[in-house]
Amino acid sequence: MDPSVVLTVGASDSSGGSGIQADLRTLAAMRMHGASVVTAVVSRNTRGTTDVYPQPTTVVSGQLGSVLDDLPVAAVKTGMFPNPDTAIAVAARARSGALPNLVVDPVLTTGGDPRAAGASRRGLAAALERLLPHALVATPNREEASLLVGWEVVTPDDMAKAAAQLAAGGPRYVVVTGGDFVAAGDAIDVLWADGAARLLHSPRVSSRNTDGSGATFATAVAARLTLGDDPAEAVAWSKGFVGRAISDAADWRIGAGTGPIDQFGWSALTLR
Repeated sequence: MDPSVVLTVGASDSSGGSGIQADLRTLAAMRMHGASVVTAVVSRNTRGTTDVYPQPTTVVSGQLGSVLDDLPVAAVKTGMFPNPDTAIAVAARARSGALPNLVVDPVLTTGGDPRAAGASRRGLAAALERLLPHALVATPNREEASLLVGWEVVTPDDMAKAAAQLAAGGPRYVVVTGGDFVAAGDAIDVLWADGAARLLHSPRVSSRNTDGSGATFATAVAARLTLGDDPAEAVAWSKGFVGRAISDAADWRIGAGTGPIDQFGWSALTLR
């Protein structure tokens, strides 16, 4: 039986912790074939990002066309877009119906002058609004949700309201991830599905190594959709997968800062 083909669209991370590298490790751990479209090349390590080199829109579109013209893509996950034009180009493909089981991780990170970061993020958020209506699942964190809805998202109640607002604009399922928000020792995410909000609890894992956790989560959701999970099931499974990946890497010392997680901690026997 052929493996499922999942396409990831996002940035290449020189440290190997996040972006395309985290996506492809996740898919390999889940015994799937990962194809990739690189939107930017990022110079970074565990201590932070130094440069972002956007790929020309024609290069991104060319990669996307080559993959879609040949490979039987069963799901697509998008991550970082370095500028609005790139997001708009991918949105055009989504609008044509060419991106099945689309999971959008709206990474609102841009390169360039930090003084222009606010305007750049607002422009990118506006461009993502063209892509989100075509997504089956969107997975913003609290900061990204705040930029997309236009007000600060802090508490679980805020997360639920933001998820509902985003779902009204297109995605049928929205997960607002809580990041470092902890209640009674649990990490809290909020899933909007079927017109209602659901709080997702999991034990908080204490680790300095969390790089790539958001990318891993969104990619795992896309991968599980190809196995027949409904989106709510895919989200729940992926939350557990990420928690285990963080836990298994808790003792790693790769670099001086925030290190990567271990997507290969689970046996293949637990994946299906």
